[in-house]
Amino acid sequence: MKPAFQLGLQLLMLLFLNACGTVAPSLVQSAPRAGMWSLEYRGGCSGQEAETLQITRLDENEIAFDDFRLLRDDQGEYSGAVDLIAPMPADGRDVPYTITYRLRATAAGGFAGSETIVEGGGHGLGCPVELVFLGER
Repeated sequence: MKPAFQLGLQLLMLLFLNACGTVAPSLVQSAPRAGMWSLEYRGGCSGQEAETLQITRLDENEIAFDDFRLLRDDQGEYSGAVDLIAPMPADGRDVPYTITYRLRATAAGGFAGSETIVEGGGHGLGCPVELVFLGER
């Protein structure tokens, strides 16, 4: 055989072997990152509508979205709270309330934990939540 023909045959065989799956692509899941996420309610709160969040920072130390900065502690839990004020529909008076998140990374690449809302009068509501990645920003 001519050397050029042998080289071409070898290249063709290499292409064939690669196309047949002898070199498997990496299936490593990428780390969670900033972008669009869905805050989904679970358990007894699963009837609440999911919220779409634009997470602007997500790394091993912090998750940031809207007015929230959830900081990671030594046990790997991200937590943070924000104090807000909302007018009461009945009389228009302002009612302060606090929203607190506590989240842990999940094996699926998201985060799960709780959202707790406490009104200024001490009444509170806690819900299990999950953050699910929707895509890059």
